[in-house]
Amino acid sequence: MRFTIYMLLIYLSFPVLSQVDRCSFDEYRQILKNRGLYKECKNYSSQYYSMQDTYTIPVVVHILYNNDGQNISDERVYSQIEVLNQDYSASNMSLDNIPDEFQDVIGEVGFAFCLVQKDLDGNDFSGINRVYTEVESFNMSDDAMKRSSEGGVDAWDSENYLNFWVCNLSGNLLGFATMPGDVSAELDGVVVDYEYFGVDLSSSSPYNLGRTATHEVGHYFNLEHTFYAGCSDWDSCDDTPSISSPTYGCPEFPQESCNSIDMTMNYMDYTNDACMHMFSSCQAELMIDALLTYRPNLIAAEDCSVSIDENTYTNDIFIHPNPVLDKIFLSIEKSSIYLYDIYGREILSNYYLDKDFLDVSFLHSGTYIIIIDNYIQKFIKR
Repeated sequence: MRFTIYMLLIYLSFPVLSQVDRCSFDEYRQILKNRGLYKECKNYSSQYYSMQDTYTIPVVVHILYNNDGQNISDERVYSQIEVLNQDYSASNMSLDNIPDEFQDVIGEVGFAFCLVQKDLDGNDFSGINRVYTEVESFNMSDDAMKRSSEGGVDAWDSENYLNFWVCNLSGNLLGFATMPGDVSAELDGVVVDYEYFGVDLSSSSPYNLGRTATHEVGHYFNLEHTFYAGCSDWDSCDDTPSISSPTYGCPEFPQESCNSIDMTMNYMDYTNDACMHMFSSCQAELMIDALLTYRPNLIAAEDCSVSIDENTYTNDIFIHPNPVLDKIFLSIEKSSIYLYDIYGREILSNYYLDKDFLDVSFLHSGTYIIIIDNYIQKFIKR
């Protein structure tokens, strides 16, 4: 199914599933305190560092499965990485749905997430670590999913990798995360229930578009919930209006509380995936500061998601439109065309005597690479 169906979901108001915990970050933090594992030694002072174009974040996804249904597909993982990249670069297709009141505070974080291409021993690796477990479901209270001795999988070096644990969470939890500096290295990372990781348009859940990971990664980079202290406004950002309580579903705009209009479409609220659209500028700055202050070793020296040599890119060929919806128009004779996704997987290869356009309507939304003879370009499929 095409990811472009996402645009049709933006205006849908799914029923709130009261039995689902949208995010368990606050509860998890209290559990860590009760267990004596919360460090409470962070002395954070925002410096508002200047932002470079992009910071590349290497990701390893540990998939813990007890049955085939929990062993989600590579495509689901790829779709999650794509959602993160869109949301953290303010290139998601739903930006136009942000009300005029908040258009001038849309934050572009500039994080590019990529699946690592080498394992810890330097061998070729997909970035997806699949591990069978005898554990039928994992409990947030004991972090067993993060320990191989308890049926989970040990974290890769969490100073240098963002670890995702994707597993069956008990208690109808969607996910939880750790803030920088709050826990020891072996517990540091993001946990998401397998049902809510990536884009799954076959699901009737309102949390099927990958925004649980977007939200939890926000915590991982030091963001509080926008409603963290209600009208006291303690989320450290002046451009996120105070909001009295979490927002659920897909509410009509405007909603008001604390004598101001609520930014219900913020990724750090609790709305349905289809109604989350933005970080604020201050939130973007806070996350960049958190990366540079607390997680500097996480920054990769180079893009680890593309297996095709980017040095061969050229502007000598002209394809249009870019971004594209259905057809790429070109004019070639006696040429070979190859099409790859950003992970280097071949999608199409053919030799054409002459060709006026290439039909790409079957592709999911995302970034792709087209090679015509020896010329290479990227394009975006909407």
